[in-house]
Amino acid sequence: MKGLKGKKIVITRPAERATDSVEMVKSYGAIPIVTPTIELKDSKPEEMLKLCSIINELNWLIFTSPRAIESFFKYCNLNDAPGLKIAVIGPKTGEKLQEFGVKPHLIPEEYTAEGLLEAFEKIEIAGMKIGLPRTMVARYTLPHGLKNRGAEVILADAYKSEIPEDKSKIYELIDNILNHKIDIIMFTSPLTVKNLLKTAKDEGKEEVVDLLRNKEIIVAAIGPITKKVLDSYEIEPVMPDVYTFKDMLEKLAQVMDN
Repeated sequence: MKGLKGKKIVITRPAERATDSVEMVKSYGAIPIVTPTIELKDSKPEEMLKLCSIINELNWLIFTSPRAIESFFKYCNLNDAPGLKIAVIGPKTGEKLQEFGVKPHLIPEEYTAEGLLEAFEKIEIAGMKIGLPRTMVARYTLPHGLKNRGAEVILADAYKSEIPEDKSKIYELIDNILNHKIDIIMFTSPLTVKNLLKTAKDEGKEEVVDLLRNKEIIVAAIGPITKKVLDSYEIEPVMPDVYTFKDMLEKLAQVMDN
């Protein structure tokens, strides 16, 4: 734990999801700096209401983020679907589901769309209806994979993932990178990377990429999909074996101790 002591660590996830992350960073003796490079907003409710209307026809419901669960329970309840089974992408999403009194039936070993598809390989889903409320900017790996196995997938626009309207904190982060005022940046999704680097480019400060590429500031990716975006910029991140914020911190601590 001494490896992170006193280090200034930027948390790029949405502000409403950063509370636990801040406490984790503090537990390592580090200094958390919450700088959301992504903003989650409600979508128009039409698609969620449509999904609610056929909830009793679904065999499975899949949640790939806590935010999708929050959106779902704004409009839907499970009273009319006692036989419905629910899968979640990982333990944090499972914890959010249990806040609504529901336990997931399936959590994959690997917390990615690919991990979910692998978990569903053990289940016969041909001819089944599967509801998938999510942001529409998410990858299509999961719905395509389920359809290829014969399932009918009903997508519903649960929320929007966008660059923040107020970019002042992103501008401040860019300046802090250029002035070497931070030690580590933790990226928790592909968009947290893309939004930061797009803003830097739009501001004519593309040297941000060079500093991250040269490891003058340590970069961490929560999992392989986020890492893939960083790889496209030739930025080599630290990545944990288990794709959670806690494991990302632990991996950073190990790296900094060496």
